[in-house]
Amino acid sequence: MPSVFTTNFAIEQPATGEQSGTWGTTANYNFDIFDRLAGYKAITLTSTTETLQVRPASPTQAGSNLEDGMYRAIKFVDGGDLGGTVTVTIAPNTVAAFWLIQNGLSGSRDITLTQGSGGNVTVANGTSAIVYTDGAGGTGAVVDAGGLLAFSNITITGGSISGITDLAVADGGTGASTAAAARTNLDVDQAGTAVALAIALG
Repeated sequence: MPSVFTTNFAIEQPATGEQSGTWGTTANYNFDIFDRLAGYKAITLTSTTETLQVRPASPTQAGSNLEDGMYRAIKFVDGGDLGGTVTVTIAPNTVAAFWLIQNGLSGSRDITLTQGSGGNVTVANGTSAIVYTDGAGGTGAVVDAGGLLAFSNITITGGSISGITDLAVADGGTGASTAAAARTNLDVDQAGTAVALAIALG
């Protein structure tokens, strides 16, 4: 009976009694996969259409099945401006996994991550994203898991916040998109309104 391979990362599972005296080689190949599952790699893109292969389409029994998509943290870089937004297709479309993705492309180029027709995620130039794929085949989707993060307590030291259109208030206030709302809902005085608005509106 031949080996079988796990769905997401092609980790080889030899059949009982198979590979007697040689299974250690298979185990070492699997350990190489495990090592990537906790690792990082900078991947150089060379065109505006790329594939991030997570597992081989047809894994090799008792052979190395390593792919770049097995890394959990990936920074996409290039050797020069690629001329447009890059579409990275995560393959195969049956893989359900997550990644930390950093867009390090030059030329202010964005990266669109796709798996199938179910939905894409665009990672803006110079930013990072936490994404996962649902592995639904032709209708597979890439989901921005970091886009809806919730924190009970967060401290921001230095830097800036931009792109916010309003600042919601947990105790029922309607936000801070106007000076009056900032004074009422964020409980700031007239002098502090400008600060509240700067935070709320970016």
